[in-house]
Amino acid sequence: MEHTEVLVAGGGAAGMMAALAASKNEANVLIIERMNQLGKKILATGNGKCNYTNYYQSKECYRGDKPSFAHKALQKFGHKETINLFKSYGILPFDNNGYVYPITQQASSVRDILNMQLESSGIDIHTNEKITGVHLHINKKTGKRDSFIVSTDKSRYLAKKLIITTGGKASPFHGSDGFGYKIAIDFGHSLITPLPALTFCIVDEKYTKDWAGARTWGSIKAYSEDGNLMCKDFGGLQFVAQGISGIPVFQVSRYISKELSKGKKPYLIADIMPLYSEEELVYELLYRKEKYASYSIGDIFKGMLNNKLTAALLKKCSISIKRPAKELMDDNIKKLAYVMKNWHMDVKATGDFDKAQVTCGGINTSEINVETMESKICKGLYFAGEILDIDGICGGYNLQWAWTSGYIAGSAAGKAITQN
Repeated sequence: MEHTEVLVAGGGAAGMMAALAASKNEANVLIIERMNQLGKKILATGNGKCNYTNYYQSKECYRGDKPSFAHKALQKFGHKETINLFKSYGILPFDNNGYVYPITQQASSVRDILNMQLESSGIDIHTNEKITGVHLHINKKTGKRDSFIVSTDKSRYLAKKLIITTGGKASPFHGSDGFGYKIAIDFGHSLITPLPALTFCIVDEKYTKDWAGARTWGSIKAYSEDGNLMCKDFGGLQFVAQGISGIPVFQVSRYISKELSKGKKPYLIADIMPLYSEEELVYELLYRKEKYASYSIGDIFKGMLNNKLTAALLKKCSISIKRPAKELMDDNIKKLAYVMKNWHMDVKATGDFDKAQVTCGGINTSEINVETMESKICKGLYFAGEILDIDGICGGYNLQWAWTSGYIAGSAAGKAITQN
């Protein structure tokens, strides 16, 4: 059996940061990662450019059953500390309206520099090795638990401190399989049901194939089955064959996932013409009807609305796209204007974990010490990153949570070793 002082289970963003923080406190550290390389998910962030934090930070940027947990942790190690630490490593920041990227605009820069730091710190790294189980080690002399035995498909390890950073269930291609939840449950922890977040919505409507490929600026509002507004956002909407996507949809998707998990029927309301009021749209359509009376109804939307959205809109309103514009009744025009401002979509599902960028839900944060990320149930066991019930909005917040929680967990575990 191999021995180490701090074992980090999972070599993603949180795991790499936790290992570096523990090593800084002069602890002997080992990372075990099931994939063939560390930080694989980092390479996919920010469309390959790695938006690793954001200058704008507020409580609303982090979600969970107890989002204040993230806010408290960020007071200990936040975006400023992250930027400064990364600069000391050699990652120079590029600020794009508050969104912080490496100046190289390459996610590989962040991953590679972190790897270099790990190697220069003397941290042991085991890749292509899968953890199969964890249990407590009982000291035969004292009869007390003094460490953890971590079993893998290649070996067994005795670790004084164990940091679980195995991620959630989103993006399994990058190594997140939810195994860390089993470890947590085995040690007595409870889970907030893990669900897909930052993903698209599949809508139960007949016109989605008509609008597939269309894009526009607009707003999206997510409502519960009871009609309560759960979340809203504005930005670039993307329309796909199964439903609707784009960052605004990603931002509200965790609430849709939560509602669907309860067996409820949530819905979305989209405004696809946000720069115009409903009255202005009515006036515009009346003008176009008169000006292009001899053309088709579909033609009067040219220059006003994406052609694919026009086809979907008219199908939604049960109006033939080929009918002459002069036959368009005033009631039809009022209905079209209303729908453009209040497009109702029943949601039947969200994209699954394969399509989700992050997991909402996870280990109940009421069972974790926010000052150290140590379990309140099992001394010496720490958690960091997506495995916890904290998820951020788009914009570098999920990576910031990984850096924050990883740094706190690693620092606490390392100090606990050197102070004993």
